[in-house]
Amino acid sequence: MSAGLCAFGLAAYLLRHRGSPGVSWFVSSFLAIGLWCLTYGAGLLVDSYPLRMSLEAVGLIAAVWTGPLFLMFTLEYTGRTATTRSWQAGVIMAPAAAISGLILAPQYHSLLWSGVRPAPVFGLSVPTYTIGPLLYLITVFVLVCTGVGALLLVETVLNYGPLYRTEAAAVALSTLPPAAGALPWLFNVGPAPQLNLAPLLFLGHIALDGYAFVGSNMFETNPTTERAAERSAVEDLGSPTFVLDTADRVVTVNDAAADVFCLDRETVLGSRLSALVDVDLTDGADRQIVSVTTDSRDRQFSVVTSPLTDPADRRVGRTVVFQEITREREREQRLDVLNRVIRHNLRNEMTVIMGHADLVSRRSDDEEIDASAETIKASGERLLATGEKAREFERLRGREPRSDPVDVVELVDALTTEIDIEFPNATVEADLPSTPTIVETDPQVLSLVVSSLLENALAHNETDDPRAVAAVASAADGIELTISDNGPGIEADELAPIRKGEETSLEHSTGIGLWIVSWGVSMLGGEIDFETDGDGTAVSVRLT
Repeated sequence: MSAGLCAFGLAAYLLRHRGSPGVSWFVSSFLAIGLWCLTYGAGLLVDSYPLRMSLEAVGLIAAVWTGPLFLMFTLEYTGRTATTRSWQAGVIMAPAAAISGLILAPQYHSLLWSGVRPAPVFGLSVPTYTIGPLLYLITVFVLVCTGVGALLLVETVLNYGPLYRTEAAAVALSTLPPAAGALPWLFNVGPAPQLNLAPLLFLGHIALDGYAFVGSNMFETNPTTERAAERSAVEDLGSPTFVLDTADRVVTVNDAAADVFCLDRETVLGSRLSALVDVDLTDGADRQIVSVTTDSRDRQFSVVTSPLTDPADRRVGRTVVFQEITREREREQRLDVLNRVIRHNLRNEMTVIMGHADLVSRRSDDEEIDASAETIKASGERLLATGEKAREFERLRGREPRSDPVDVVELVDALTTEIDIEFPNATVEADLPSTPTIVETDPQVLSLVVSSLLENALAHNETDDPRAVAAVASAADGIELTISDNGPGIEADELAPIRKGEETSLEHSTGIGLWIVSWGVSMLGGEIDFETDGDGTAVSVRLT
């Protein structure tokens, strides 16, 4: 009877978790356990045969329900809630309801037991009888339901790692004590076969469950969340996704894939993906682009495959995700056209403009016209230089990144010499260590960044004595390269889009130089910082 009271107590405690997956079923199973234990214990103290057998019948009804209720709990707790709300739940519960009805009908009790006679054991009134076929059926039904539920918990232990391992293992093991107590009684073996020890050994069952649900907060963290995440990872993914077995047959396909490729989710199961979509799944195949026409519109998808492995790290299949890149491809095409215009049309037209400006300057004796021609030539040269920078950066971006040992001191020293020649009216200095400073980086991209910073520092410097200083210093985990000048500083409107990483109609820079610097530093995996005011600008680039 103590086991029954403990079962009721644990059920009452767990009511605080109602609403969590599996709680209602588990509480119901413990109410059934408590009723079984109490009626069996009370029956041991009763000498009246009719009352004793009535208590036996009530206890059997409670025992019948412990198995299916426990199974329903494990289904919902392990994330199989849909099963508990489908016709399959009816299949599980129907036998328990039918058996309970037979137990309540006295005319069918002969199917439960026969030859009832008293058999005092340890001073208790224990009836002994020949077990009928229905009682065997009840026992098998309860054990099967309990065993399946325990296996579901074991599967959770294996598949969901340490997060739920202790709790699920404790509940799975809790099924063993009452089963061990019922089997000697069922098969009439042992020193006291008339005594069913299952109600007594439910104390062990309750102790293990109490540890899982009270000590380890099993209902506060459960695998339902993870299983739901697994389903949503495929079902709710906006990209068309196929899950394949080791033979590349379709196991699961999400709604996005069915819509894009015009597939029926049921009929495609078991089909090879290559028969549905023109895609090469050979290991090591190059990056593939799949074109699909939907709603009279061409769409492009990049194919990404990932292996699927089981808990033993054995490959059991793969996922194939089609990521749409239509807009990216269109953007690349527009950029290609723009780059071609900058490389070819703009250069050719500006060459013509500068040639005519030079002709006007040479043939005119008017100083004002001559000054205007020189202004046109200077603007054209700056625009051509911008185009050359953009073309050079695009060339570097389009190739494979490099990582070579670079002496930053030597590189900066050479670039400052070149810039000093290019700007003869400016002062260009290098504040460099006396020893080499080596860093693993892309030398061409770094050269473009440094030269762009030096040119920016002098090209927009309208002071009487324009000056730029390139300094190299060691940092905590790399080097810091600083280009400073004595110019008017960079306007906040120029820096805002660079710092945000995007331009808008309200915030945009007037040139491409700072963007090339920002993109180049990003390609190098470095960091950039701007300090600017009316007395000059210092741009620091940190490389590791």
